[in-house]
Amino acid sequence: MQIFRNEVRTGLLVLLTLGLVVGVILYISSPGLFRPLKTFRVYFDDAAGIKPGAAVMLAGRKIGIVADIQSPVPVSDRPAGSPDSEAMVVVKVANDSQIFKQSAVTMRSFGLLAELVIDFNHGNPLSGLAEQNEGFLGTRSPDLAEVGPQIIQKLDPALSQVELTLQELKRTSVNLTLLTEPKSPLVDAVKNFQSVTSNLKVMTAKDGPIEEALNNIHLTLGDLRSVTAELDKNQNLGKALANFNAGSAKLKTILDSTDRNIAIAFPRINLILQNVSELTLKLKQQPWRVLWPSTIKYPDQPGAQVAGQPTPLRRRAAFEAQKSSP
Repeated sequence: MQIFRNEVRTGLLVLLTLGLVVGVILYISSPGLFRPLKTFRVYFDDAAGIKPGAAVMLAGRKIGIVADIQSPVPVSDRPAGSPDSEAMVVVKVANDSQIFKQSAVTMRSFGLLAELVIDFNHGNPLSGLAEQNEGFLGTRSPDLAEVGPQIIQKLDPALSQVELTLQELKRTSVNLTLLTEPKSPLVDAVKNFQSVTSNLKVMTAKDGPIEEALNNIHLTLGDLRSVTAELDKNQNLGKALANFNAGSAKLKTILDSTDRNIAIAFPRINLILQNVSELTLKLKQQPWRVLWPSTIKYPDQPGAQVAGQPTPLRRRAAFEAQKSSP
């Protein structure tokens, strides 16, 4: 009798456990059996592999599941202004979920397995709660197949710049190789610099050319200091300056006198040169006047020669006759 009771108790415990497990599974998988649900329609351009039973979240908290997926949606049933929305996802959420009419709906991956979920967020309380079978326009988060080309497109300018930089580095390395060759200008410049440093070392060494030149300059300055001291001692410098001033005054007097004499002599020299010029002109025109001065002929105007003009005696006789006539 005791064994029968234990078996009954064990059977009841098993049945209760199975019922509890089935109830939990039904509560999780089919929440509409135990509590009222609301149905909404969400339109996407692509279903993107979402499956019925996927989680529906409200700001990251699970409130329901995906009940059905329809694609393609007839053009007449698509939302106004969104003709590319070819997929419709029917979701069922808890009746007490505060989903507002103006809410952003996103299909995104969630968890380590990157399962697709539908998330309602950024709701506007002023728009009011969404009604049964309300429609929403959703957006999809791009997957790797879509993000890859976008990333490549955005990275293309950077890659081009990197390629140019690598080309510049290659040219720079080639130039550095040419500069560091045994017979390159840089090596020659380094050798010349070594020669210059060696020469500078020799010149700046003790008892070198620079030190010898400095000693000579020091000796010259000492001699000059001695000469100036001697001149200052005997006052020869003041006397020399006084003699120079007197000589310059005399020279100035002589130059002034010479200028006056030249100013007086130049007009006379010009007159003499003019007379000589006239004399040479008359000798050219009447060369016989040197041997026979009586044959000299004087024109009416100075410097002009008139052929057949009477001599001075004849001109005087004609003048006297004209004067005595009534």
